[in-house]
Amino acid sequence: MERSEKEITIRSEEVQDILNKVPSKLIRWGSIIFLGLIVLMICLLWLVKYPDVITAEAYLTTDPPPQKIYARVDAKIDTILLFDKDYVSKNTVIAILENSSDNKDVLFLKSILDTITLTPGQVFFPFKELPLLFLGEVELQFSEFENAYFEYSMNRDLKPFDGKIRANNTSLAELKNRLKNLISQKEISRRELGIIKKDLDRYKALLKKGIVSQQMYENKQVVFYTASREYENAIFLISQIKESIGNSRRDSQNIDFTKYRDENQLLKKVLHSYKELKRTISDWELKYVLKSRDSGILSFVEYLDKNYNVSKGDLLFTVSPSHTPFYIAKVKTPKVNAGKLKIGQHVNLELNDYPDYEFGVLKGSVSNISNVSDENGAYIVDVKITKDLKTTFGNTIAFKQEMKGTADIITEDLRLLERLFYQFKDLYSK
Repeated sequence: MERSEKEITIRSEEVQDILNKVPSKLIRWGSIIFLGLIVLMICLLWLVKYPDVITAEAYLTTDPPPQKIYARVDAKIDTILLFDKDYVSKNTVIAILENSSDNKDVLFLKSILDTITLTPGQVFFPFKELPLLFLGEVELQFSEFENAYFEYSMNRDLKPFDGKIRANNTSLAELKNRLKNLISQKEISRRELGIIKKDLDRYKALLKKGIVSQQMYENKQVVFYTASREYENAIFLISQIKESIGNSRRDSQNIDFTKYRDENQLLKKVLHSYKELKRTISDWELKYVLKSRDSGILSFVEYLDKNYNVSKGDLLFTVSPSHTPFYIAKVKTPKVNAGKLKIGQHVNLELNDYPDYEFGVLKGSVSNISNVSDENGAYIVDVKITKDLKTTFGNTIAFKQEMKGTADIITEDLRLLERLFYQFKDLYSK
């Protein structure tokens, strides 16, 4: 037992020596390895990048976007003029909805209105050449235009005021001639009255001398009074003629004014009714005629045929650009982190129809950011997509309008070391 205690003591002393004297190589290599691990970790944190991503819903479309044609009223389809996948030119009629008018008659009338322009200097419309038209909702406005046009035409062709003007001018000329004659007669009457007055004065002197009788003198007075009355009548007639001339001139002015007023009112009426007719036809066309705004390829949204019931707001057709368009994704980004959005940022677009694990994703870049958010605070971001629609796996996507998907907008591509620094900075600021 004493031997065992001695061995333990000896071994304990040896262990103590080992513990008290660590080999220098172990310390040196341990420190190097530890420092190397730290440096390696820092390098990895610096080399490895972790993107900051905004994920949002998106759909794929074109620039220019397709035209969407909606039903504007509740009605049945009366006529479909084209087929799915047909090429359509600008302003081509695709379909017409059922209404109370004869569609061909309204469109025929519209074609005439489009080729004729009524102006103040040129008012003409070929009513006499038109067949009987069944215009339905347009009928009332067409009748107003027709009545206004015929009133204007009759006034223009018959010239009712010209006869009044000629008659008044003739009357005025006659009055002037009568005035001229009366003035001459008045002058003659004045001279005659002067002579008779002198003769009366002589008889008055002879009466005082008793040479002539009282009766003879009175006869001369009668002659004098008769001449005076004729002279006064001439003055009165001249006054009446002058008044008549004044009235005639005033009538001429009134006739001219009435003529100008009526002609102007009739002209305005026909021009206004013409514009109202065009507006009514445009409203009719807007409600019932479905046509393309631009040229492109027509697509039926669903199966459509004659007598098919449609409701107001139903999407019936789309017209896609026929030329090779630019593809863009419309991304509705949330308001959170919207301040990080910038033009040119890279975007990965994953389409619902093409799973990313099988087909890959489309690459793009931010080309436009809306300046104003919508009612929910979201911003619309345009993302320009690779023109050939080739994914990261080398697959080419068959384009369909408004394919839905998810967009990942890479706002920042930070290193892990930078992110760690920002975390410590945030903790320190708090």
